[in-house]
Amino acid sequence: MKFEKLITTRKQKGLSQETMASKVGMEQTTYSRKERGLSFIHEDEWEKFAKVLKVDVNSIKEEHHFVNNETYKSFGHSPCVEYVNVPKDMYELLMQHFKKMNADIER
Repeated sequence: MKFEKLITTRKQKGLSQETMASKVGMEQTTYSRKERGLSFIHEDEWEKFAKVLKVDVNSIKEEHHFVNNETYKSFGHSPCVEYVNVPKDMYELLMQHFKKMNADIER
């Protein structure tokens, strides 16, 4: 899912992806992946994008069509969180499947 508001605003301001990436302190390829919805955009990144574009963050931010699933892992005494982006329709399909599996197990 592309972030159309972000892309449109960037283009309206006359900024290339390379310029935008440089201003927020990331590689152009990383910025491109975020803009195209292939990499998660963290809250602080939305704020940086808005600051560079000189707009309110809510004017460029869009609802994600992804469900963020947190998987907790422990390495020794240090817990880690692994974020996984799953398309919402796939997530819902998997959840239906798991519910059916649990119902079958409980019988």
